[in-house]
Amino acid sequence: MLGYNPGQSARKALQILKPALLAFIIGLYPCTASGQSFDPNLEMMMKLIKENKSPEMPKERIILKNDALFCTGDSSIAAINNGAAELMQKGEWEKAAEALEDAITKSALFFPFRFNLGMCYIHLDQLKRALLHFEKVAGVVPEYYETYIQIAYIFQRWQQDTEAIRYYREALRKNNRNIDTLVMIGDIFYQRHQIEMAKKYYDASLKIDHRFANGILGLAKIHFKRGEFHKAIILFKSIDISKPYDKSYHYYYAESAFKLRDYRAASEQYQTLLGFKNDRFFLTNSFDLIRHKLNLSKRFIER
Repeated sequence: MLGYNPGQSARKALQILKPALLAFIIGLYPCTASGQSFDPNLEMMMKLIKENKSPEMPKERIILKNDALFCTGDSSIAAINNGAAELMQKGEWEKAAEALEDAITKSALFFPFRFNLGMCYIHLDQLKRALLHFEKVAGVVPEYYETYIQIAYIFQRWQQDTEAIRYYREALRKNNRNIDTLVMIGDIFYQRHQIEMAKKYYDASLKIDHRFANGILGLAKIHFKRGEFHKAIILFKSIDISKPYDKSYHYYYAESAFKLRDYRAASEQYQTLLGFKNDRFFLTNSFDLIRHKLNLSKRFIER
């Protein structure tokens, strides 16, 4: 839950990272998305992680849940927003967008409306419209770091990697405790088949939190890409999925199990993944294809 109260004292700053961690971070020399030997953007991100700084918080008290912002309180404006957010939870993106478009005409500066509308348009694959609303959110509440993550995601979908990294860096500037930004940049390099570069980012997140689910997932994905399926499975089993995690976990776990002919485990993971039909994993992956893989796994079990 995020919140800020002008009358309250500021939150205590985070403890300074261990010297060994700082030495590790300073020692990273990654490439840019354009293939240069030195990345000033990444270097800036590493410096931000070292800073003893707590993020500024938005004035509205909000909760981000499954790509939707909920507001606390009993005001009518919060009720309208939360009604749209509930529609988003059900995957009724068009209905939610209609409600939010109407709400914005009455309260254009209430930023959860625009943030949620941007999320709706991401899931409706209308990325230009989504970007427009997120840019307006950034103008109204520039301190809210999640906005920059969504903008970065849009540029990543457009394969504009340098712009994506720039906005991930801005998200880290606003909240240097959000180490998932390191993994997200690692994923950019993973998708570009720059595996060693991706590994540096995944390792960096794990140096900060050695149990960070998405950092471990990143390393497991590298084993998967290298055909080291047993090693990948070991890492998958070590991930704590009781905390927030990237749902692509189930896909890579299932694919690794299938390669090892453990069709029962593959079936279970495909089945679990299909239960997250509203997750953005399915914005770039076919729901029907995963269902086909599930049925195929079941047929192998029955043999």
